Amino acid sequence: MPLFMDIASDSVNKVHEELCGDNVEVRINDESVIAVLADGLGSGVKANILATLTSTITATMLEEKMGIKDVLETLEATLPKCKVRNLAYSTFTIVQVFRNKTAYIVEFDNPPLVFIRDGEIIQLNRTEVEFQGKAVYETSMEIEKGDIMAFFSDGVIHAGVGNFMNFGWEWEQAADYLLARSYEGKSAKDMSMALVDVCNNLYGEEPGDDTTAVVIKAQEHKYVTLFSGPPLDKEKDSEIKRILDKARGIKIVCGGTAGNIVAREYGEEIKIDLSTMSKKVPPIGRMDSIDLVTEGVLTIRETLKLIEDYVHNRSGREIFEQNNGASMLANYLINECNTIDIIMGNSINPDHQNPDFPEELTIKWKVTQKLIDMLHYFNKDVNIVYV
Repeated sequence: MPLFMDIASDSVNKVHEELCGDNVEVRINDESVIAVLADGLGSGVKANILATLTSTITATMLEEKMGIKDVLETLEATLPKCKVRNLAYSTFTIVQVFRNKTAYIVEFDNPPLVFIRDGEIIQLNRTEVEFQGKAVYETSMEIEKGDIMAFFSDGVIHAGVGNFMNFGWEWEQAADYLLARSYEGKSAKDMSMALVDVCNNLYGEEPGDDTTAVVIKAQEHKYVTLFSGPPLDKEKDSEIKRILDKARGIKIVCGGTAGNIVAREYGEEIKIDLSTMSKKVPPIGRMDSIDLVTEGVLTIRETLKLIEDYVHNRSGREIFEQNNGASMLANYLINECNTIDIIMGNSINPDHQNPDFPEELTIKWKVTQKLIDMLHYFNKDVNIVYV
């Protein structure tokens, strides 16, 4: 079975700049996973345009199975030239991992990719390709479970210059930092956030350059199946049990009506665990056949808030360790799985409807869609099954 690529990226902008001069493009299809980090010349709007064009063109052409020389020729012909320096310039790193577990890596003027395997930093067997006087490095290799590929813009190795360090944070130090995080079993998101945050601290929270990190971890597929909302046709209740019986991995039910359907179909009783009740989140229920049973809208809404705080406000991993349904649900979805099947019932709870809104704008649907959007942000493999 193909490995799952856990992909995450984080950035901080150069101080006083509204736009980041780095850009990351991720494409996932049936044949491969592509991640491109581009660093545009300079900073601000011009750099952002260069980086966005570079990453988007590169990812699109690779998806269309075009070779790297075609990509380079297109970039050369397409990128707008800086009037001051007369250069059309953007550095980049490309990682494409195919379903057959082979990886294709291309590096141009970014700091070298950090490849970690079995607790060691591995030197890549790079091949130099010259294009119009520029050195581009290619690597092809087999990927194994547990491999980590981390790459970053030069804002990482410039961190601390003139502040905490004379010559900045060198590549070896950044690589060792990532290696230490790998021993802790961190997710790709944990590692990318940690690297960017430590760089921001070295800059005294006033970055002298746009700073971006991308981390890819090769994993086995870890599954969650989540049932939310009753079917529109009650005769389909038995179908829910059939789907859950076939489901791999963790099984979660969100919503009182959904929980009652599952309990009835399995011939079990839901036992409410009052110790998990908090001011914002109703208590969870416990069933032998299901790993987690929660209330619906309130729990999902609080789950979203916890995940958003983790991403945007850099709240610690303790948000996943609280004894309530939202924290448990967030932990399962973010840390314990990478492939998620969501069974969506088409019946709308009358308590969640506004008569002035069409059905698709009810609270239940909006909250669930936001959850799905957040899972896509984490590059999870999300499949929706409508019943």
